[in-house]
Amino acid sequence: MKNIDIHKKILIPLCIIMIGILSSCSAFDDFLTVYPTNQITGEQFWEDKTDLESVVFSCYKQLTKAAMARRMFVWGEARSDNFMPRTADDEDMNDLMNANLLSTNAWFNWSSIYTEIGYCNLALSKGAEIVAKDASFSEGDWLPIEVELKTLRALSYFYLVRTFRDVPFNVTSTDTSVGVREPVAATSSEEILTFLINDLESVKDNGMTNYGNNVDNRGRITRNAVYTLLADLYLWRAAKNASADSASKYPGQSEQDYLKCIECCDYVIAAMNELFRREGQEHYGSNNVSLIELPLLVTSEIGRLEEIPYNSIFGSKNSLESIFEVQYSATGGYNNVVPKYLGGWSSGRYATGDFMPSGLFSEISNQPDNTINAYSKTDLRTYETFQFRSVGVDVPTNFAKYIMTSVTTENANDLTANSVKVTYSGQRQTDFCDANYIIYRASEVVLMKAEAMACIYKRGDAELFEAFNLATAVFNRSNPKIESSNSLKYEDYSDPSLLYDFILRERQREFYAEGKRWFDLVRLALHDGNTNTMLGLLGVKYQTNASAIKAKMATLNSLYSPYYKNEMKVNTLLIQNPAWPDNETSERN
Repeated sequence: MKNIDIHKKILIPLCIIMIGILSSCSAFDDFLTVYPTNQITGEQFWEDKTDLESVVFSCYKQLTKAAMARRMFVWGEARSDNFMPRTADDEDMNDLMNANLLSTNAWFNWSSIYTEIGYCNLALSKGAEIVAKDASFSEGDWLPIEVELKTLRALSYFYLVRTFRDVPFNVTSTDTSVGVREPVAATSSEEILTFLINDLESVKDNGMTNYGNNVDNRGRITRNAVYTLLADLYLWRAAKNASADSASKYPGQSEQDYLKCIECCDYVIAAMNELFRREGQEHYGSNNVSLIELPLLVTSEIGRLEEIPYNSIFGSKNSLESIFEVQYSATGGYNNVVPKYLGGWSSGRYATGDFMPSGLFSEISNQPDNTINAYSKTDLRTYETFQFRSVGVDVPTNFAKYIMTSVTTENANDLTANSVKVTYSGQRQTDFCDANYIIYRASEVVLMKAEAMACIYKRGDAELFEAFNLATAVFNRSNPKIESSNSLKYEDYSDPSLLYDFILRERQREFYAEGKRWFDLVRLALHDGNTNTMLGLLGVKYQTNASAIKAKMATLNSLYSPYYKNEMKVNTLLIQNPAWPDNETSERN
């Protein structure tokens, strides 16, 4: 607690200082979307490391702002098969979730993301100057800060690339003090991804490994966070270039990127395993031929099932499994994503959010890894994701994930039985939700490695068996009471395509409501070179007008969002995505 208090004392004043600085500069009142203004770059401001740190912490603060935080979540979830709209009140959201993608939809306003990029560019442009001016600030002090800024910038561009594909790209702090912004064309996603990968590769080992306190170690960019983002970038580019058409254009690139993804994941897994050993924390281990040791928290089975993974990751926050999560209580603000879309507690009762689960979650399956129902009767994530008033009877419509800080289960051999008792505690309030928003955690690294291996190794390869063990390690820790007759067996997944599909299903179960699923579906389509399989998965969501919606999403172009109409008025060099004609009266489904 002492470290946390120190962090608050340092972080909050710096953010307040920065807010004061920015509010005194009119240029930030109309922050431009592509080129960030540079009117606070006068030499009277950039004098020492405190000035630089103020802007750096503003980069982290921007992640908590509603405009950016909600887009990170919505862009990664709304179009997926995870959710349905709970009400019809929000026309823009309903259009987004029903594949009516109009350029007038405010969800396509990317200015909050470019604001983050602008802060990063600004601070990066001044680091060397501060080293020269401030004798107390050395090159060694600057290098890890440079890593933080480049990683946050890369993460921001990665959200843009996954959502829009080709976007305006700028990595310099451009002086727009005269109030004029030149139009700029979109840069290809391939070029952007290559730049981001090379940029992070050049600085990755300069990242901090320990800031000295738990909040900073999970709430600021560490070396593990850099390697994890690199793994994700490599995985995306590998999938993008895996199809026959892309492979002919970029020969050998896909396999090389999958191997680089595995390499980055191995680094993070090894580093986190060492952390678990140092902390004396039990974690997942296996005595099989793969000799897997993974930094995954283990569920306690003494008396009742205490969901240590859930309670640590989503309840206590900043767990040993955490790699990077957006801090809310530490920055003096409250989470504005969870109450808005998942709900929370208000005046002693559950208050619903704007989203509700799709039909894939309407029932609990009797069999594990079922393709019709996401969760099975032995999967603890069923009750960690949804709230149940009467076990075995309720249809899961209310959410538990992020909202409840503690979940325990008794008699959990069959979660559909009336004898099961689930206890929820520590309900987070809608107005004071302090849940952190998790960007990366250890199970994602494990599953990224498994996915990459499933994409390059063949049936019978030992590496494919290892990929299966990696994915089942994540599955097994949430199914501690599964009977041996129902346990997952390698012979059922020994074909790479079957294993690949299982890994995507496991990602959906593990990362439900964490802003991942739509991006996973797009990556699947890129890997396949078509939308056929992903549209089959989306079928569970679209019970009406399914044919019309599938027709709209028949091409890979349709998986990317249109540019916001207001942005195109300003930036005349942007050419609209051909999948979405610029027609405000497009017929709704």
